[in-house]
Amino acid sequence: MLSPRGRSGPMLAPPVLLLTGVLVVTGALAGCSDATDSGSAASSSAVASSTTTANIYEQQRAEGVTRLLDALTESITSGDEREVGRLLDAAATTDFRDRFETAAANLRASGPSSGGGAGAADSGPLRFARFRYQLAPTEEAETLVPAAIQDRLVAAGSSDAWVAPVELRYALGGQRAPGVDEPEVVVATQFVVARYGDEWKLVGDSALLDADPTPVQLWELPGLAASDAPTAGGTSVIASYPETSTTVRSLRRQLPGAVDAVTAFWGPDWQRRAVLVTTAEAGQFEALVARSRGVTGTAAAATIFSRVDFPQRIATGQRVVFTPAANDLAEPTLAVVLRHELTHVAARTQTAFDAPLWITEGVAEYVGRKGTYRRLADAAPDLAAAVRAGATPDGLPDDAMFATNGPSSQIAYQSAWSVAAYVADRYGEARLKKLYLGVAESAQPERRDAAIRSALGVDRTQLVADWRRWLDGQVG
Repeated sequence: MLSPRGRSGPMLAPPVLLLTGVLVVTGALAGCSDATDSGSAASSSAVASSTTTANIYEQQRAEGVTRLLDALTESITSGDEREVGRLLDAAATTDFRDRFETAAANLRASGPSSGGGAGAADSGPLRFARFRYQLAPTEEAETLVPAAIQDRLVAAGSSDAWVAPVELRYALGGQRAPGVDEPEVVVATQFVVARYGDEWKLVGDSALLDADPTPVQLWELPGLAASDAPTAGGTSVIASYPETSTTVRSLRRQLPGAVDAVTAFWGPDWQRRAVLVTTAEAGQFEALVARSRGVTGTAAAATIFSRVDFPQRIATGQRVVFTPAANDLAEPTLAVVLRHELTHVAARTQTAFDAPLWITEGVAEYVGRKGTYRRLADAAPDLAAAVRAGATPDGLPDDAMFATNGPSSQIAYQSAWSVAAYVADRYGEARLKKLYLGVAESAQPERRDAAIRSALGVDRTQLVADWRRWLDGQVG
């Protein structure tokens, strides 16, 4: 993640009566150790009957909730806010209700088979190749509806309630809706649902259950629009919220060249297209990047993702999300931020989740800033001042240094950049990429040290010593 100054940062149990009936029958069998063959047969029949009853009950429940989820999918993708409202229980919170009604408003006329309108105009609705809510397969124990919520639903006339495991499966773009054409993203969540007669209603999600919050999706925040931008790997998408039009126009101009700049360093073995998101309010950015590693208060952007399949080298749901601060950046600075974040996109499938930030952020900064400075002090003013004052860093910055919003963080990012710049200067960019691939692939310090030796022919201690001398020479 990159700062405005160019630093990156970035589910009612089944009715108790039914369960008790099964347990009573099973318990009676357990006490019949002297039963005759005919008695055993009768008891076995009772168990089978009870099990069948339970299975029918579970099947009917699953079928009813599947109809509810299908209706939710259809109403959202068709933009039918009234139908979305009809599917929501009276007990649903305002926040929960707003999420789905906002989604319908944002996706109006942009369903999976729709051509949308963004391709013919500057912007339009976000478009999908696939979009569906469905029951998720699970082997986990069923979560119980909290007693207070169950009591409210019963008082309102509900005959059953369930914490249903649910998946949202979606993919942007596709042949019938041109766009980024990304792999399918799967978002796991839990919905509390209630039955009234033959109908089921949506009550809430994990927020009611003391569970991890359901991730906020782009289309669940008001005012979303999207536009396409051609890039080397196909169509990229810029999703935006109101009051960010200037930033959107700038990103459209810069995106093709930024993709090419990242490819010049990393090579063509990445998707060479992206989904960018511009925000105008801190709440929008915070909702979209919640719990992302390395996000600081001075950030200009963060790159997030849904899942990485490292063996297959596939990353799904990658998004570059710009903070409101990015709207105040000069275009050349915004270009640095964009190239930095696209480097993270390119490197994602070859970067361990706990890779050290000095290499991941340092290389991203190097690619982002390449060709934008003449002296080290232009790219790293705080680091240059520290070196002049005799406070040259005595080691590679550790991850904790990147997590603050003060001078320590600034020195950390600039130091990481300077390590990458030093390696490129002395050994060349091919060796810098080899260093990245070796160091970023493992959480084990000894393997990281071995990667340094393999890429550069020196150990960590020598690397640090040589880098420090280079810093002194650059500043001097």
